[in-house]
Amino acid sequence: MAEILRHYLHYTLHSLTKYDYMALGWILFLGFLLVVLALFIKKRAFSYFLLFLGLFLLFFGPPAIKYALDRYIRATDITVTKVKPLNYSRSLIVEGTLTNSGKIDYSTCDFVVSVYRSRGPLKEMAAFLKPLKVHIEHYDLPLERGVSKPFRIIVDHFSNEKDFNVSVQARCYP
Repeated sequence: MAEILRHYLHYTLHSLTKYDYMALGWILFLGFLLVVLALFIKKRAFSYFLLFLGLFLLFFGPPAIKYALDRYIRATDITVTKVKPLNYSRSLIVEGTLTNSGKIDYSTCDFVVSVYRSRGPLKEMAAFLKPLKVHIEHYDLPLERGVSKPFRIIVDHFSNEKDFNVSVQARCYP
C-alpha cells in the first residue's frame, strides 16, 4: 500500500500541466478570497457560511480538480484481453490495449496491476483495499490522441490463487 501511495504522489507531481496549474491556482485563490471575506463580513451567519465554503474549497478543491482533469484531459481506456497465470512459474501475464481518449499526447505511461482475491461483494471490496500483489511498470511509450497501443505486463512472484481478479490502471503523462 505504501508503494501505491508513493507512486501516486510521484505521478501526481510529475503529471501537472498548464491546465492543472491554472485550475489549482483558481481554486486556491477563491478559497483564500472567501476566507478573507469571511473575516470582514459583519453578519455572523453569512460569515460562517463563507468561512466554511472557503475551507471546503481549500481542502477538497485540489483533489476534485485533479480527478476532473484526469477524467477529461488525461483520460485513458484500458481493455484487458488476456490474464494468464503460468503453470510452471510463479508469474502472471496480463495483455491488453491502451487507448488515449484524452485531449493531450502522452510521452510515458505507468501501469499499475493489482491482483486481489474474489470472494463475494463485501470481501472483494476489502480485498481491493489490500491486494495480494501490486506491480507497477513504467513504459516510455509515446501515445498520441485517439491512438491505441498493445501492452504486455508480466507480474513475477505471483502466488497461484484459484479465484482472483486483476485490476489494471494506466497513469499517463506528457
